[in-house]
Amino acid sequence: MDEAEDRLSLPRPRWSNHEIAVWGGAREDDLAIAHGYLKVAEIAARHWIARGPNDYLPIPILYNYRHSIELSLKWLIRTAARCALRDGYCGAEEISPTKLDERLRTHNIRKLADCLNRYLALLDLPTSEQRIDPESWKQLNWLDSEDATGETFRYAVVGHGPKSAPARPMQQNVNFYEQVNELHKLAHLLCGGYTSHLSVYEDYQMEFIEEMRAAGY
Repeated sequence: MDEAEDRLSLPRPRWSNHEIAVWGGAREDDLAIAHGYLKVAEIAARHWIARGPNDYLPIPILYNYRHSIELSLKWLIRTAARCALRDGYCGAEEISPTKLDERLRTHNIRKLADCLNRYLALLDLPTSEQRIDPESWKQLNWLDSEDATGETFRYAVVGHGPKSAPARPMQQNVNFYEQVNELHKLAHLLCGGYTSHLSVYEDYQMEFIEEMRAAGY
């Protein structure tokens, strides 16, 4: 019984303070959670590579990478909208926080990527940086074609009632390494590269506003 319990229990951390997790609060946003999903995906992907094929892992790995990408896109959209409003945008498209909450109630990668492109174009950035780069766009389109609703990598059966269907009706042999490696690069680029670049843009905005206030404007 003790051996069975040992197999069912996770190993206890070496130090008691490592048993504690902290979450919630003002610092927790889509980007913070995106980092977590990306880390879990990477750990599992590296395990799959190092230990040899395990066919239970690829779909959950893809889901974790996909969800990290979705959350990164949502964080980028919110940040780009804030920056556009701070720059004085007053165009036809409503980009207030309330409207964004409605617009971001989607799991569709293509819709999110299109939205980010529109908002990047509103910012005072070099022309080449006002759109998602071509290689990332290609990967986002592929991801959308594989899982447009956020259900395909999450369930074995998608849809409800008579419209339900197997997510993967035909057994396939795929080069999973090539697929997941491209998603790995895309997720890191969005979660670390694009977000860092936009954070710097926002920091400069805030510094400029403070300087103007200090100067009496």
